[in-house]
Formats: sequence, structure tokens, C-alpha cells
Amino acid sequence: MRLAALTFASLTLATHTHDPNHQHGHWRVVGHGQIRFDGLGPEKWAQRARRAEAKVASLRSRLSKEKRIILSSRSVSEAINLAAATYGYAPELWRKARCESGFNRYAQNASGAAGLYQFLPSTWRSTPYGGFSVFDPFANALAAGWMHAHGRGGEWVCR
Repeated sequence: MRLAALTFASLTLATHTHDPNHQHGHWRVVGHGQIRFDGLGPEKWAQRARRAEAKVASLRSRLSKEKRIILSSRSVSEAINLAAATYGYAPELWRKARCESGFNRYAQNASGAAGLYQFLPSTWRSTPYGGFSVFDPFANALAAGWMHAHGRGGEWVCR
């Protein structure tokens, strides 16, 4: 009888007990010498905090890189904005400049494409800006805007 009373008392204690160290009424399950929080314990909080900190660090790094690229070359951002104001297609122009050259007005690749939007020499000559240097960010951005306005926006690898 005494053993049955002890077992009943330990089972009652092993169900839900209030965590006295937690001020918000957090409940925990206690049993067989183990403590398991009900999904809101410090393990989950720490895990959630680590994920949030990693995401913030990643976004800060990305922002820093993009800000450095754009602000180090004001003429590139001014050129893209001018082309967007002249021909429209602002989101496409910004996305393609980032994808094609990483906002580097002097970018070149092995196939002969060059400039901010990686124009091939034949394509560059077919635009009204073909008489300018392909490395001039204003001419390059305006040529890209012109191509979009004339239905030739799909000629880039980056879409």
C-alpha cells in the first residue's frame, strides 16, 4: 500500500508542474529524471535566435556588397536611372545589370561581350548608341533601355 501511494505521488509530480524560475507561467513536463519543455523552452528560443542572427548577418553582408558596388560608381547608378527614366523598364534594367556584370562597367567575358550589360560587338553596333564606347555606362544603359523599348529585351542570358 505504501509503494502504491509513493508511485501515485511520483506520477502526479511527473505530469505538469509549474516552473518557478519562469515568470510567464511556462509549464514543463517532468518525468523519469528528464526535463522537456513544451515547445517554447530555451532550446527553441536559442535555435530561433541563431537562425535570425544568421539571416540578419547574411542580409547585412549582401547589403554592404551591393551598396559598395553601387556607391563606388555613382555614374553606373545614374546611368541606369537615366535609362529607366528615358525608356522605362527600371526593374529589368537594374536586375540585368546586376546579373550580367555585377554593376561593373568594365566587365568583359570570353565571348567578346563587354560593358555594363555585356553587349556583343554586333549587337552594340545595331543600337543608336553604337558610336560610343561600350564601356561608357550611360551609353550602355541607354542602349539596353532602347533594346527593351524596341522589343529586344530577351536577347540577354539573364532574364
